[in-house]
Amino acid sequence: MICVGIDWADKAHSVCVLDAEGNKLAAFDVAHSQQGFEKAHSTIAKYAPSIDQVGVAIETKDSLLVDFLSEVGYTLYFLNPRQTDRFRDRHRMSHSKTDSFDAYVLADALRTDQRLFNSLSPLDEQSLSLRVLSRARKNLVQRKVAIQNELTSALKRYFPVALELFNDLDSQGAIDFLLQYPTYQQARTVSSTRIAAILTKGGFRKDAAAKRAETVKQKLGEPQPIPSANVATVFPVAVKSLLRQLKDALREIRDIEAQIKVAHRDHPNKDLIDSLPGVAEILGPVIAGELGAEVTRYANLRTLRAYAGTSPVTVSSGKYCAVHFRRACNQHLRRALHLAAQTAIRESVWARKLYDRLRAAGKSYGRALRAVADQLIEMLYVMLIRRTPYDEDYHLRMQALHGKT
Repeated sequence: MICVGIDWADKAHSVCVLDAEGNKLAAFDVAHSQQGFEKAHSTIAKYAPSIDQVGVAIETKDSLLVDFLSEVGYTLYFLNPRQTDRFRDRHRMSHSKTDSFDAYVLADALRTDQRLFNSLSPLDEQSLSLRVLSRARKNLVQRKVAIQNELTSALKRYFPVALELFNDLDSQGAIDFLLQYPTYQQARTVSSTRIAAILTKGGFRKDAAAKRAETVKQKLGEPQPIPSANVATVFPVAVKSLLRQLKDALREIRDIEAQIKVAHRDHPNKDLIDSLPGVAEILGPVIAGELGAEVTRYANLRTLRAYAGTSPVTVSSGKYCAVHFRRACNQHLRRALHLAAQTAIRESVWARKLYDRLRAAGKSYGRALRAVADQLIEMLYVMLIRRTPYDEDYHLRMQALHGKT
């Protein structure tokens, strides 16, 4: 077998090629370009009778280089940088480090310890689409929350009653009203009819808009603290800017959610994942995108649990033994499973019993919730292998049969 190590970077990549005995066959650099990728492939091909006899070790899964190597057909092994750091210590005691040396370390680690690494096939196109779109949605939601926090802080400074006028600042009616009347002096002069018209245009039902308009008018009629002239002049400018940003963020979220819905509709695991307790409309696409269509990408359940971050890390030496939170994992998948577990303990009998039992035993909220998430990923693994949806009654019967009630 030919072992290839690639130390990747943004503009250039160092490549090292070793044979089965550890002899260095080639060491070279290639540019981060199509010509560079093709040069790497043609050079490796000189020493390998076929692509099936080549293993490539690299520290990233998200790169155009990885896409190219996957399309060509190479078997890829993704090493954690911390693993590479440990393997580097086998060759040098000093802290010296070069890109070419790291490429050699990666290739040699694959040559001597291939059994320690799992080759992970690239994501299928549908799952990749869901992953990118779901992560983009998550970033947009975080941006929206940040804008709302800024908006709340600004309104507290000069127009605090505005925070009491609407249930949510991110509703279209609230945004439209505050864009037109960003100060207390302006807002208090508006009639109930005008307020109701703005709210109706913003998506409120007519009866709900009329009722809310009366509440808004009443609130605005109460005496309010008056800010200084300078504050009353400057802050509305900032607030209107934030409102426009919030409006744009909400539109982007709606657009990307529509794309997620389309991409998720034809995913081969949609119905199986959606049948799992606690998996809502938003979490289904996230889990599908992070896992991929083929569960056989993971060597076994243990590998998947570690990838999902639900299994703990045990540190034991002599009389010392401690169980720690797993940090090296897919953070997006872990978060989705964490949220699914929160819902599952409200919807499923077994989830509630497991959670309550662990809490009664003195476990923390997070630890108990991770145990539920761990059970969810285990069930999902079996469901994907067998291609059968979740059945609550069947699961409870199996628990009773194995004495886990």
